[in-house]
Amino acid sequence: MRNHTLSLRWGHGLLLAILSLGMAAAQARDMAEIKASGRLIVAIPDQRNPPFFFEDQGELKGLDIDLAKSVAEALGVQAVFNRDGKSFNDAVKLVAEDRADMSAAKISRTLARSQTVLFSNPYITLPHAMLVNRLRFAQIAKGKSMAEVMQDYSDTIGVIANSSFVGYAKTYFPKAKVVEFATWDQVVDAVAKGEVSTAYRDAFEVKRIIKVKPDLVLTVRSVMIEDIKDTIGIAVNSKNYLLLNFLNLFLEQKNIRFTSEQILSKYEKFLN
Repeated sequence: MRNHTLSLRWGHGLLLAILSLGMAAAQARDMAEIKASGRLIVAIPDQRNPPFFFEDQGELKGLDIDLAKSVAEALGVQAVFNRDGKSFNDAVKLVAEDRADMSAAKISRTLARSQTVLFSNPYITLPHAMLVNRLRFAQIAKGKSMAEVMQDYSDTIGVIANSSFVGYAKTYFPKAKVVEFATWDQVVDAVAKGEVSTAYRDAFEVKRIIKVKPDLVLTVRSVMIEDIKDTIGIAVNSKNYLLLNFLNLFLEQKNIRFTSEQILSKYEKFLN
């Protein structure tokens, strides 16, 4: 009986040790570990999204790259970029799975994403916007105003796959047919050709594409949706409250808060 009791205790202790190791492995790196490693690992999607993040002669540049480097400098470490994710959702997943400390990559703060990661206070706030095919809209509207059509919109909306605007489109335009494309350029091409009636994204991206492709105005018009906002924040692991607190204070003390007009002005040379 004594040997049996000892073996049960040993087995129980071994199980606890294994569980403890598993829990430790699953934990996000805390601030002390980040500083000790000398690296802040930042998830950035493996795509080109100027002026937020893009490669120029082999070097990562852009608003979010500058922001990540500034955060790392304030922590006394270097920013290292993890580009294993292809989409915005993939970048968030890297943070949720402890494969990156944070993601500063024009990540929209959504209810779905907030179930897996924590978000800083927003450092960019952008109204939603649309590109609308002029001919398709005339056929749909039948004399109604844009506002009247959008209140009960049931035609096609083009969005980037695995982006926040997939969810936004389904939430704000529940009767519409949501068509997903791999890139924003593909969405824009589709609305210009009339393959979809509208293209849905934030005001900055709509203004940017009109600026770099002025001929688009021949076939599409832009529509600002001022009462719906896209707030952009830095994603951190759900366990890393110290890093979240640091980021919020950093953004506040550095007064980092951009509008679409400020971004267009400051990063104009990087828009293409």
